[in-house]
Amino acid sequence: MATNLIHRSPLRDAVYREVLDRIHRGELPAGSRVRDTTLAGQLGVSRTPVREALLRLVGDGVLEADMGRGFTVSLLNPTEMRETGAILFSLECLALETCNDLTAEQLNRLSSIDQELEKTRGDADRCIALDEEWHRTLLQSCPNQRLLNLIASLWQVPRRYMRAYLRDAGRLSLSTQHHARIVEALRRNDRKTALERFGHHWRRGIEELDTWMQR
Repeated sequence: MATNLIHRSPLRDAVYREVLDRIHRGELPAGSRVRDTTLAGQLGVSRTPVREALLRLVGDGVLEADMGRGFTVSLLNPTEMRETGAILFSLECLALETCNDLTAEQLNRLSSIDQELEKTRGDADRCIALDEEWHRTLLQSCPNQRLLNLIASLWQVPRRYMRAYLRDAGRLSLSTQHHARIVEALRRNDRKTALERFGHHWRRGIEELDTWMQR
């Protein structure tokens, strides 16, 4: 059944978000074909913004393009996950290092997100959305908007792997233990310890996903 028609402008951005959502919901699993003509008909738009969106997703590494076959959802790849995770780890640590001091309101929001995360069990999409919100809240005081935009773009990659991991491994929720330790250090205005704990948090996450993919 066709989804609601897309009317937002620019259309390529709306199509981009829609295709990402379908991939994240599992409607377009890894290895599946993505046909621009089919999408254009379902979304009520021309092929031009659809192809622009699909090419952007190729640049993000979410899709693969083959001149003879069109577009395909990229398979999960341990190398991609490790390499992208290492880049995000470095960029997010840089963003945290250059952040202005977090306000009491921001720190309380981080703790509040963790409380919501602890109560969210069995809903992979909700867990991941809350985890990403926690990271965005932590880094929102970074004055380098280009850096934040790059981080947001790269998050497309680990999101796919985290969702597959939570579903395949039967995990009910994400641990907030590392989050709490980072927030505790920031409440003490101990940026050095917070950075160390944040780095450890990222390394453990990458290792956990890598172990799952190598099983």
